[in-house]
Amino acid sequence: MAIERTFSIIKPNAVAKNVIGNIFARFEAAGFKIVGTKCCT
Repeated sequence: MAIERTFSIIKPNAVAKNVIGNIFARFEAAGFKIVGTKCCT
């Protein structure tokens, strides 16, 4: 069985508004599992 992966980018204005936690919560509520994050400046 193949594993599907989804790549998601969070825009800088969402980072500035401190809503990253809410975004991650929505992903998890939808059944997604967050396996990694990376913050670039």
